[in-house]
Amino acid sequence: MGNQVPADGLFVSGYSLSINESSLTGESEPVNVNAKNPFLLSGTKVQDGSCKMLVTTVGMKTQWGKLMATLSEGGDDETPLQVKLNGVATIIGKIGLFFAVVTFAVLVQGLFSRKLQEGSHWRWSGDDALEMLEFFSVAVTIVVVAVPEGLPLAVTLSLAFAMKKMMNDKALVRHLAACETMGSATTICSDKTGTLTTNHMTVVKACICGEIKEVSSSMETSSFCSGIPDFAVKMLLQSIFNNTGGVVVKNENNKIEILGTPTETAILEFGLLLGGDFQAEQQASKLAKVEPFNSVKK
Repeated sequence: MGNQVPADGLFVSGYSLSINESSLTGESEPVNVNAKNPFLLSGTKVQDGSCKMLVTTVGMKTQWGKLMATLSEGGDDETPLQVKLNGVATIIGKIGLFFAVVTFAVLVQGLFSRKLQEGSHWRWSGDDALEMLEFFSVAVTIVVVAVPEGLPLAVTLSLAFAMKKMMNDKALVRHLAACETMGSATTICSDKTGTLTTNHMTVVKACICGEIKEVSSSMETSSFCSGIPDFAVKMLLQSIFNNTGGVVVKNENNKIEILGTPTETAILEFGLLLGGDFQAEQQASKLAKVEPFNSVKK
């Protein structure tokens, strides 16, 4: 118990072995490992029992190792905007190249037709070669002009503006690319783990003497206790104030404060709502034995 499983392997022999796999799977419930479910994973902790195992894989071959490898090899992926811009630049480049070829062909064809009219198409001079070179430089100029060099700069500037706007909304962005990656997200899947609450538990419903009653902090004691025998209310208050790990104290401002776990606090609050007195109930009876409360006993 308390040991960490050193490698991936199979359960050979042992008794009442339960493994905490939260470090690998995120599941807080311990997993019972036995002959029917013999798989042990490295990095997990033994919560109860002991066993002998047959090691099958070690190091980077284990599940933990593979997980670490996939995390470390995640290279710099292109952002959605960069992918789109690359596509646009390629299309513009192809269109520019097409028009450059067409322009060069038209100019050369013009030169040929002029030479045919003059009847000098078999005689070529240095001037003609220079003219051809000029046509070629025009075609190259079209290609160069067509490719937008200012596009990456414009994108960086727009992302910087987005970053400034997000800073005004009290959101700090460390990577420029994160702005547009989040901006192009269509679906956000969120997990309920870590839900924000007031961390204040209350009793909302109680079943007393076979009668189910709704409980709210605004209700009066007399209205709640109507229809419930006095001995039942007395026994309930005794149970609440004696079977507890929490305490009811008065703070500096002379206000009642309840200390304890959220469940204990909720039940003690319910007892006070019924008109009970914590100190009086505690002094009236003497504790003989305490059975600690846990999730197994309920």
